Amino acid sequence: MLRLSDVDRERALADLRAHYAEGRLSIRELEARVEDILRSRTRRDVAAPLRDLPLRGLRRLILVRVRRFQRAMLRMHLFAYAASNASLVGIWELTGQGVFWPALFLIPSTALVCGHAAASRMFTRALGRLRW
Repeated sequence: MLRLSDVDRERALADLRAHYAEGRLSIRELEARVEDILRSRTRRDVAAPLRDLPLRGLRRLILVRVRRFQRAMLRMHLFAYAASNASLVGIWELTGQGVFWPALFLIPSTALVCGHAAASRMFTRALGRLRW
């Protein structure tokens, strides 16, 4: 567990003030959450009062860029998967259709693409829940 610095607390308090100014919190909720943040000792403790509020500023920008990068990488992976497997199946078709040897590449590459998609989704969700 990482200990909390005064700068981390000030950032969390600034976020709370901004959410209060935007009307997401009542004065009672703000006071209760400020007390929780001031009592916090670790980053996990300070994340709890902010968990149900949307991300702001730089954190939101980072999350958007990471999601965009993840989607681009997954599209590239899918394109490479489709092109290579289509080429192998085409070669198999042209050579007389014996034993379906492209399956030796098709099965593991399908597992890799599915794993990439699942890991990308889990990583992006975890990053969305993370409070820095």
